[in-house]
Amino acid sequence: MKKPLRQTENRVYRTYRGGRLLERFVGKKAPADSAQPEDWISSFVQAKNKNFIPGEGISKVIVDGRELPITKVVAADDFGPGRSESGVLIKYLDAAERLGVQVHPTPAFSKKHFGTAYGKTECWHILETEGDAAVYIGFKEGITREKWRDLFDRQDVTGMLNALHRFAVKPGDTVLVRAGTPHAIDAGCFLLEIQEPSDYTMNAEKVTPAGVERTPQQIHYGVGEEAMLDCYVYEGLSEGVARAKFFLRPRVEKTENGELHTLVSYEDTSCFGLKKAVGEVRITPDCFVTLIMTKDGTITVGDTVLTSKKGEKWFVPHGCGSITVESGEAIVCYPPKI
Repeated sequence: MKKPLRQTENRVYRTYRGGRLLERFVGKKAPADSAQPEDWISSFVQAKNKNFIPGEGISKVIVDGRELPITKVVAADDFGPGRSESGVLIKYLDAAERLGVQVHPTPAFSKKHFGTAYGKTECWHILETEGDAAVYIGFKEGITREKWRDLFDRQDVTGMLNALHRFAVKPGDTVLVRAGTPHAIDAGCFLLEIQEPSDYTMNAEKVTPAGVERTPQQIHYGVGEEAMLDCYVYEGLSEGVARAKFFLRPRVEKTENGELHTLVSYEDTSCFGLKKAVGEVRITPDCFVTLIMTKDGTITVGDTVLTSKKGEKWFVPHGCGSITVESGEAIVCYPPKI
């Protein structure tokens, strides 16, 4: 029988700083912010940074005491019937400063401009917050392509932010960001992000909030400003409609000694699924999953017993058998619906 694979730390460079809350969450003794504010999980994706580093972003797993790239260990049949790849990317993301206003492509945009099958619908599950934590998401009513183009041309960042809804967030919130939706994560948010396996981001701000000038490649990946502006879905929403659209309500299933919270279902999006197991919960997936411990606990996967600490990450291949969260708390990440 196959065995779950423990993943090691996999920090990735970004154009914003963060990581202190992440490091505190996983139990580091001297947590600090840096230019590596994200930890990519179950990642088969190469990071697309200005200074290209081969293999950056690819997760590593422990096999017989050795640390190996996940791409060298996981085979096609580990994903499950009808699957030949993971179809998903997961991250710890810790923002010590506001991220720039941005948008991610739809599958149609990606196919046309990048020759890839995936867009980048994503979801944020808030783990911890600090200060005035909030997210910007979705256009307000009355924002058209012409108005957004004017704000972009003038680099009116205040105007851009005012064109978006700003919602305060707290631990436990789950926010679904569909491809084409403008957004920005504000300072003080530490979250688990699950998304389509892509690193394409169109940036509306030519200079980061910290004052770092972006190259044209970092702004639009070579497609040009006109095409970049076409990446947005210009749908203006009232505050109430926006909140109802983007913030998902968990569905809770009681077990004898625990609870299973469905945070993101395939009814919400076909791109991925997200559940949280609290207490004693048993699941039997029909595909690979990723387990992320949000509290110390014990998990049984098939005939393997895992005593796992808060923050640890496990890739569980298809064929490992049923998963029982005996104690603690774990988030279970699912690949796309097929």
